[in-house]
Amino acid sequence: AAKTSETNAKASETAAKNSQNAAAESESAAAGSASAAAASATASANSQKAAKTSETNAKSSQTAAKTSETNAKASETAAKSSQDAAAESESATAGSASAAAASATASANSQKAAKTSETNAKASETAAANSAQASAASQTAAKASEDAAREYASQAAEPYKQVLQPLPDVWIPFNDSLDMITGFSPSYKKIVIGDDEITMPGDKVVKFKRASKATYINKSGVLTEAAIDEPRFERDGLLIEGQRTNYMLNSESPASWGRSSNMDVPETGTDNFGFTYGKFVCNDSLIGQTSAINMASIAATKSVDVSGDNKYVTTSCRFKTELQVRLRIRFDKYDGSATTFLGDAYIDTQTLEINMTGGASGRITARVRKDETTGWIFAEATIQAIDGELKIGSQIQYSPKQGGATVSGDYIYLATPQVENGACVSSFIISGTTAATRASDMVTIPTENNIYNRPLTCLVEVNRNWGDIPPNVAPRIFDFSGVPPIESITYAFNTTEKYYGQLYMQTYKASTSSYVSSLFTGRTDVRKFIGGFNIYSDGTKRVVSNGEATKTMKTEWTGVKTRTFIRIGGKDTSGTRHLFGHLRNLRLWHKELTDAQMGESIK
Repeated sequence: AAKTSETNAKASETAAKNSQNAAAESESAAAGSASAAAASATASANSQKAAKTSETNAKSSQTAAKTSETNAKASETAAKSSQDAAAESESATAGSASAAAASATASANSQKAAKTSETNAKASETAAANSAQASAASQTAAKASEDAAREYASQAAEPYKQVLQPLPDVWIPFNDSLDMITGFSPSYKKIVIGDDEITMPGDKVVKFKRASKATYINKSGVLTEAAIDEPRFERDGLLIEGQRTNYMLNSESPASWGRSSNMDVPETGTDNFGFTYGKFVCNDSLIGQTSAINMASIAATKSVDVSGDNKYVTTSCRFKTELQVRLRIRFDKYDGSATTFLGDAYIDTQTLEINMTGGASGRITARVRKDETTGWIFAEATIQAIDGELKIGSQIQYSPKQGGATVSGDYIYLATPQVENGACVSSFIISGTTAATRASDMVTIPTENNIYNRPLTCLVEVNRNWGDIPPNVAPRIFDFSGVPPIESITYAFNTTEKYYGQLYMQTYKASTSSYVSSLFTGRTDVRKFIGGFNIYSDGTKRVVSNGEATKTMKTEWTGVKTRTFIRIGGKDTSGTRHLFGHLRNLRLWHKELTDAQMGESIK
């Protein structure tokens, strides 16, 4: 029995030894698994860096690395279980065989976990490689797109090489201020700092003068009053007008506009756009009548004098109504003792159709346009006086619809009535108990540092507020003040019957002591356009309108030596050569521009 016990003890020692060896192998496998996990983590980090542009693949790498780390921890746990089993084998020989078997199983699991970790590490490495390839492909595609874009831009720009203009030597936007972008004009401008208004000097400020207040429609459509010497900027640029007088009295008191006694004014006010209005309602005494009734008029003795140079009278107003009636503008003449009917312009308040009647209807022109935002309809009519007519008066009247009679409650809203001395309508002039006069706008810059010699090129956006009848003999875009004839340039509208409304540029010919105009260009029915001219180095000139140029012709103009002023939009304070319109984006170049660069056009 002792021998048997000794034999069993040795067998137990041998089993324990084997169990220790198995545990050692398990620890070795666990270490290998940990190394594999570390390698897997490194591969995962590299995969993340390479796969920044391929977020999906990078996330796959991170997932694989996490799985590897989890398996490694499982391997460590299995190895620890194997060590515990070996210890139990030494203290309890009876269970050593079972412990050895468990240890062997644990070792096998550890090896399997290590193998899984190695597989995941390889998957991580493969994902990183794929991510790097995707990133490289993206960079290649981006480079190809950039190259294609550069090539397209180069091809697209090619046709415009001769269109893009160089920086103007004189550049005046005339958009919302008198500031110049380039050029020279020492003057002053007002700036506001806090609650204080300060006048500041500058060398790029257009000089502007006007000896009276004036009104204009600002860029929000609001009737606005400008102070003395304050420029007026409307949607089409700087408004430049000559002197005019409004003979319609009491502008701000609709009930005092010269209405007939049977025309009531139950409502007056000023709307959101600054227009003072009256609601003129026919009282019941007019029901069934077919005659027209005054809403606004001037007394015969206060009529417009047409015995001198001025031969035109223009009447204008704003109106609106939901009824289909008519607004009538009437003209008559006054010889000092009696008035005589001349002619009428009838305007249908809904269709806006215009009809002229009367013996002088052939001398009357009329125009109407509706502002869809304010709802006001602007109407104007002009009559030309003939010899023997000394004074002309005018009335703005309600009239029933054509072929109809006055109905109870017929009404018209009326605003800004004006009767003025001139061949076109101008901005509204606010009057009081006597006729009111608006002074001429005077706009100038010096010739010094702005114009010297040829070549000289000009472009400017023009909007004329007159249509069939020009406001004067030669409405100016610009000219020079007080220079010898050989130095002068006049850029203006022609008003002769054959070339009415077309542009010309005039210079002096010393050899014949006469002014020579360029050929004329521009359509007489186009009020808004971009005009310009060229004076070339070879001594030729031409004018341009909306990109259409005349043929060139010879000029003896070589430059301006006299230090004087460029007068913009008018000649003098009398207003006899004023534009009565808008100028914008005036540019001068001391170089020749190509035909394409001169091809600007607007509608």
